[in-house]
Amino acid sequence: MNLHFLCANHRQWLTADPHRAERAWLNWMERGASLLEERSYGEAIPFLGCAFELADYLLGEQWPGYPVAAMRFSDSARQLMDAYRQRGESNLCNYILVGASSRLARELADRRHYRTTADCIRALYVGQSEEPVPAPWRGSAAIGNARLH
Repeated sequence: MNLHFLCANHRQWLTADPHRAERAWLNWMERGASLLEERSYGEAIPFLGCAFELADYLLGEQWPGYPVAAMRFSDSARQLMDAYRQRGESNLCNYILVGASSRLARELADRRHYRTTADCIRALYVGQSEEPVPAPWRGSAAIGNARLH
């Protein structure tokens, strides 16, 4: 199983500029979180999935800094997992959990970021409740409208 939410053209366009990717991430996370609150889980998944893919890219770039990128990646994964869980798709929730924790585990090699990375991994496993995960970044300016392809 391999989940992709962004088409190749949009992935390339977004990852060509970390500022652009960050703006899209903020917008899609905001929209996805709103849909989770409305219990529109199926509609939230494409937004959260695109945000999760961008968070992976931003983590690799350590944009806008490693701690922020790692927390955003972890939060993106948790929100997407929550949407799948709420839809009763525990297999996809677990797939995201394993993939996200493995991605973060690769970052443990950098001892400077060990604590942050370990905290983000732990956050993936904590709070596996039925309630949507609060979005601590809410209130950030989201720019533009999401177009999912």
